Amino acid sequence: MPYIALDDTDSVKGMCTTFLLTEIIRNLPNLDVIGYPRLVRLNPNVPWKTRGNAALSVRLGKGLGRRYKVGEMDGKEIFAYERGKEHGNIADVYGKAEKLMEEWAVLEDEKTNPGFAVSHRKTSPAFYWKAVRGIVGLEEAINELEAAGAIYRGYKNRRGLIGTAAALSWRPKKRTYELIAYRERERWGTERYVDVQSVMEMDKKFPETFDNYDYENSYLAIAPRTPCPILYGIRATNPERLEGAHKMIVSESAERWMIFQTNQGTDDNIVKKRISDLKGYESVKIMGKVVNEPKTIEGGHVIFSIDDGTGSMDCAAYEPTKEFRRIAKELINGDLVEIFGGVRERPFTLNIEKMRVIRLEKKAVKIHNPVCPECGKRMKSTGRDGYYRCRKCGIRTKGGEETQEVQRDIKTGWYEVPICARRHLARPLRLLR
Repeated sequence: MPYIALDDTDSVKGMCTTFLLTEIIRNLPNLDVIGYPRLVRLNPNVPWKTRGNAALSVRLGKGLGRRYKVGEMDGKEIFAYERGKEHGNIADVYGKAEKLMEEWAVLEDEKTNPGFAVSHRKTSPAFYWKAVRGIVGLEEAINELEAAGAIYRGYKNRRGLIGTAAALSWRPKKRTYELIAYRERERWGTERYVDVQSVMEMDKKFPETFDNYDYENSYLAIAPRTPCPILYGIRATNPERLEGAHKMIVSESAERWMIFQTNQGTDDNIVKKRISDLKGYESVKIMGKVVNEPKTIEGGHVIFSIDDGTGSMDCAAYEPTKEFRRIAKELINGDLVEIFGGVRERPFTLNIEKMRVIRLEKKAVKIHNPVCPECGKRMKSTGRDGYYRCRKCGIRTKGGEETQEVQRDIKTGWYEVPICARRHLARPLRLLR
């Protein structure tokens, strides 16, 4: 049974690789879909990604066993089968896929470098983990495709073959699902209409869905803000609930829709690391003690440092993380935290996606200056380096203030950035429980 995989056909100016996969399915009506089509997000930190760094794949053949609905297109229901057998000519499949790639891929965009492959076998599972957690080269991707016996083609600098090989290599350990609805062709590039109230009602009725709407920031998360073909995407842990959620949305007419199995919301990109071992473009979790008071810099970003015994690292809650910055500002020296996020190469900083506060230091505030050890009167601050001086005796000391413990405005536990700032692969806290 042939697998088809593709990547990097879109552009910031339009198109979407998920749409092109639906076109491939549409133009191969003699082949059945085996299993859910797959949407595989790769390393979100790579500097040359187009938008969400997603690659696509689908398995085709003669369907066997239970069938289930995965979409609608041209007024017809699209079904997938739980298993299948060999059917169809791989060269014919390649030819049709090639024709559609050249018709739909945004080849005129200098940043769009498509790739696709048709293969009877998958690439090695290790390649997926390299592509979702690090940086891999084109040559390694081509070696994977050739080892699998794939027929493949890359366009321009051929970087899309990296995502193509990765989409073929994914064997899910964790998975979620997304129903993507697509706009009518004549509406592409115009303002979308998706009724916010209907999304909020759907969000409450279908708890299996997630990241639909950011109530704190009045942000509609299911609809993109680019001129791509997507009308909206609804994510869920249970694919059988997605069509019902879709039917609740009040919007402009959807021309088609498809359910994809995805690695979104899995934290597959996160690796536990020591600070001394960190490299740019990684997604990591590190544990350490806060070693300086958080400060707000120009732009509203909050920066603090943690140390794990092997080194120290600046951690950043950037302005788009909104109310999460208030949590970051409540940290003090000595707090023990675990930070999840992406390593920015310049400046070398960990961009926080979520945080676990493991232990909090006691916080005390000064209520009185120290008393003079000679005369017992209150000393005065010299205003320099924490020293105090007795005006009567002339004695100069440091420290000795009377303090009182105060209640912290932060508790131990998990914190995450709001939905409006959340990345595709980040696992929401509600899915950790």
